Amino acid sequence: MTSSAAWKLAFGLLAIIVIFLIATGAKRTVAIGAVLVLIPFQMVDTQFASSSELVAYALAAVLLISGGLKLRMLLELSAIVLAYLASLAVADRDLFLGHAVFMFQLFSAIAVFVLAYNFARFAPSEQSVVSVLLATNVLVVIYCALQLYAGAGERFVPFGIEQFGFNSNRNPGDPRLIGPFSSPGSTAGYFTLMLLVCAVELLFSKGRRRFLVQVLTVFNLMGLVATGNRTGFLILVAMFPAFLFVFRSVLGARAIARYVIGGAAALVLASTVAIAFTDFGRMFERLAFVTETEEGVPTTRSETWPVAIEKIKRAPWFGEGPHFLTAEDVEVSGQRQLQVEFEETGGVTSAVDPYPHSLYLYLLRTVGVVGLTAVVWFFLRVWAILRRRLRTSAMTEYQAAIVRLGLLLVPAFLIAQITLEFNRPSTIDYTQFIFSLMGLLVGTSDRSIPEPHRERAPVPSAKAKAHRATEGPAAMRARS
Repeated sequence: MTSSAAWKLAFGLLAIIVIFLIATGAKRTVAIGAVLVLIPFQMVDTQFASSSELVAYALAAVLLISGGLKLRMLLELSAIVLAYLASLAVADRDLFLGHAVFMFQLFSAIAVFVLAYNFARFAPSEQSVVSVLLATNVLVVIYCALQLYAGAGERFVPFGIEQFGFNSNRNPGDPRLIGPFSSPGSTAGYFTLMLLVCAVELLFSKGRRRFLVQVLTVFNLMGLVATGNRTGFLILVAMFPAFLFVFRSVLGARAIARYVIGGAAALVLASTVAIAFTDFGRMFERLAFVTETEEGVPTTRSETWPVAIEKIKRAPWFGEGPHFLTAEDVEVSGQRQLQVEFEETGGVTSAVDPYPHSLYLYLLRTVGVVGLTAVVWFFLRVWAILRRRLRTSAMTEYQAAIVRLGLLLVPAFLIAQITLEFNRPSTIDYTQFIFSLMGLLVGTSDRSIPEPHRERAPVPSAKAKAHRATEGPAAMRARS
């Protein structure tokens, strides 16, 4: 065993022990909250599992055995599991181990969903839900700031200890912030979603908390610009008016004007800093080419999308197998590379290609129509649950705001996935974050109505009390 592997194993075991002690000795919301906050940060990251995956399974198992977990959306989650198992059953036997390991990693996101749901359901207040997201946001911003300091093509190494090294940024030829999620697209998607969270939180926060949210808003914008990801930026531009419309009754005309002016000022400030003081200022340069297409396909996807579509036709229902293998994966793992000729795609000779850069093509290629249906159904059901709760039940103003926020976050995420994949093997931590976000939203919507909002029985008058006192037992039984 190498010293690096020994370090990783030691930290992994330590993380599991700490979580076990917290789970057995502290409140369940404290244990779950700690896990949710640390999702983006991997103390252990191997080809078999990362620390967040191991910890999620460990904590879920401990709380499930002790009876401390409530389950939600079992049908939808089971459909995802069954779809992936069906794809595994028809996949190439030589690649079984890779598929199985990937499924173990991916299903940790389901454990995270259950944990997040229980945290939101039983946390002291709805504000605790947003506090977890803000705490994670602070750590992500610090992580990204240190990456920006390291520069393009470099990685930040705390205290000179390689085992603590951050993800490497893109090289100077394509300087883009990678972030803790190992991908500019995933990190941009995170910043986009958190900017919407911050926009809603600004409606209610006061004092130091409000100042923190304002600072995070600027840094989230700066991080988004530094990723150079056009999809995340354009979705933010599109969702901001939707946010103003959804919350128009809460905001009012003056607040809407303040949001528009303040948002524009924050964007100018963040963009100026990112362009003038970092190596990661290509966002607006890249936006100049956003409309370029080839036969209706964006130029950046002109090679990957047609190849994926042609290969989807070979196994449309269950796909080629859960784990999408790139050429680099095959070279590292030493597994057999399947050779298939596809003359119609212009001489593509390998079944192992770059990612299609589209969740929907990615799912069709790996787990087929069945898997795509299961995954999309899960997110649509989350949206439907939030929508129904908003229409049918009384909630606090803050709780209702989080539910409305969810109605924006789900479509924003699904639209972004047209050009991204949130569930690559290398970005399982982002997969966990998305499932934790869904769990927090559904858990918040399922919270019991606070006592001040419950309908109270009318207090009987003094005359009614006197009348009841004179009633006989038969009359009292008849009324009851």
